Amino acid sequence: MAAERDNGLVPLRRDFDQVWHGFDRNQVRQYVEHVEHHLRRLISDRDASMAQANTLSRELENARREMAKLRERVEELKKPPERPEDLDERLQRTVELANARAEEIVSSAQVAAEEHWARTTKAADTLRERYTKLLRQVEAQAEAMEKEHQEALEATKAEVKQLTTEAARRRAALDAEAEGKRRRIERDFDAKMAAEKAALDKHVADQKTASKNQAEKRIAEATAKAKRLVDEATAEARRLVDEATADAKRRTDEANRVVDRLTKIRDEVASRLRKADELLDRAEPALRPLDDEAAELAAPTLPPTSGNGGDPDSEKTQPAMPRPAHT
Repeated sequence: MAAERDNGLVPLRRDFDQVWHGFDRNQVRQYVEHVEHHLRRLISDRDASMAQANTLSRELENARREMAKLRERVEELKKPPERPEDLDERLQRTVELANARAEEIVSSAQVAAEEHWARTTKAADTLRERYTKLLRQVEAQAEAMEKEHQEALEATKAEVKQLTTEAARRRAALDAEAEGKRRRIERDFDAKMAAEKAALDKHVADQKTASKNQAEKRIAEATAKAKRLVDEATAEARRLVDEATADAKRRTDEANRVVDRLTKIRDEVASRLRKADELLDRAEPALRPLDDEAAELAAPTLPPTSGNGGDPDSEKTQPAMPRPAHT
């Protein structure tokens, strides 16, 4: 039972998490291997002591059995003899020596057993204390490593959070800076356009006598230049807007394609239904009986008489069958 419990203790757990800041893995592994080796040696010493104690216990039990046999023999010798001449002085001396030897053996065995039991108990207590102490040290080391791991993990989380916050702040600052640049470019462009327009108006006023084609050419050049400046000023803003709306447009186009496909299927089904109705309407007159067929169906069928000899020309016309109702 003790061996099974010890096998559950060693080898110690080694699945430590890897962190940025912590103990050196090689040092931790060497320390754990050293502790495991020490624990195995303690377990071996304890098992050897227990085996020796068991051996001494068996020897003590054997000595006790031998002493019991000697006592039984002594009791037999102590019984009164049946004849007086059987109890001589030599026999009494033998009985006394046997009793003395038995008492000496019992005393020696008891003393040896008690001494060895005391040594074994002391060694077991010492091993148990060392085992408990090492176990506490290992648990304390594991708790310290777990605590350091948690601290490193919390520090890493805090650092990641700080970096995320800094990135968000930096992005907001860049957005604000880009917006400021765009507005500044627009203001500069408006001012420049106003100045150029004023200069152009002044030039047109001063050059009223110039040809109309030349004036239109200058106006076209100024307009093209203005358009180019506008395009350059708004290119970045349009790119950002296009990137922001590209995904929405893609999803909208996909949804529109699905709706168009469903609408097309619905139109095809409706067209097929209309064609089926038209076919039914065209086929309905063909289902009605002709006039001759209606007269034959309307005339009652009479049995042939002896006067006309069963001439089919003398049969009366049957009443007409009703026309099927048009749905």
